[in-house]
Amino acid sequence: MPALPNGVLRAKLAGALPEGSSFTSGPEDVHPALANVTGFGRARFYVWTVTADRSVSGRPAGEFKIQLILPNQSRQARASLEIEGPYTVLLGYSPDYGVFVGWEAPLYRRFAYSRNVQCREELLREARSTGWGVAEPRRVSGAEEVRVAFTPGNLLHYLRTSRAADAEGRKGKWREAFFLAHTPNAETPPPVRSRDLDEYVRKQRGRVTATRLARDGRFSALIKIQYAYACAVCAVQLEIVEGAHIIPVREAGSSDDVWNGVALCPNHHDLFDGSAFLIRPDLEVRVDQERVEYFRANDLAQGLEILTDYDRRRIRAPEFWKRSADLQGRMVRALTRRAAAAGLT
Repeated sequence: MPALPNGVLRAKLAGALPEGSSFTSGPEDVHPALANVTGFGRARFYVWTVTADRSVSGRPAGEFKIQLILPNQSRQARASLEIEGPYTVLLGYSPDYGVFVGWEAPLYRRFAYSRNVQCREELLREARSTGWGVAEPRRVSGAEEVRVAFTPGNLLHYLRTSRAADAEGRKGKWREAFFLAHTPNAETPPPVRSRDLDEYVRKQRGRVTATRLARDGRFSALIKIQYAYACAVCAVQLEIVEGAHIIPVREAGSSDDVWNGVALCPNHHDLFDGSAFLIRPDLEVRVDQERVEYFRANDLAQGLEILTDYDRRRIRAPEFWKRSADLQGRMVRALTRRAAAAGLT
């Protein structure tokens, strides 16, 4: 499947980095991109497009992948990721889900041309819905690898957590527990005894899910009132309307207050969670045109008008918009942060 251009991948990475970060490599370099990251330090990023894996018949459904190919690498040659020096990060960006996936770079030091590096679709769905998803360990290169998916606003949190896990030598199930323990807005101390490991992972996964569902139910009821039970984008006014978080549930600064929500139908909710469109501080819809072109190039454009027909239209304002300058200001800041992290302005 056609991938996103390197310049687009670089823009997605730049938007996800904290304010004040700077690149020391070329404007379209993503294999690698070198950066000074505010609040983290020097980092080396390898970034590829995450696409559905339809290359081999008989492979389990629901697999997504990146394909490792370095500049000037021939089909017959093996290549290497640079690991020494700046902290090395192996990332994929999913234009289907609007999230990043992080793999363990040291496991891919040497690779053949177009090596597939995979993850499951449910991991992408979890990250799109909440902001943070941790997969169970999966066997690769003689080791148990833990894949993590996250929204752009959680890139810094991922970098810090990954480096801390490496420093502590966390591998396999211990690494899974470590990333679950550092789920944003649901952090708990990781286990210290082997006999507690499996039970901790089970309980932490259940705790994170239960907390999100409870939050979503209360939050959605409040938000629908603010928008007269209608989708703020397409104006459908049915029982299907839901409350969508501007700052995702599993990102720092998320809130269940009314300023952090927009009422959306399920289709626009999923598209908004995946940053296929964002809402500007003036309440204007802004569609990610690079993503639109990606969908068209991959024959995924049927029904695309549900997205493109609303580009540059203003959404319905919440009830508090004109009566509370404080709530309006909070919402404006949340919308600004969300658009910047997604690389849209």
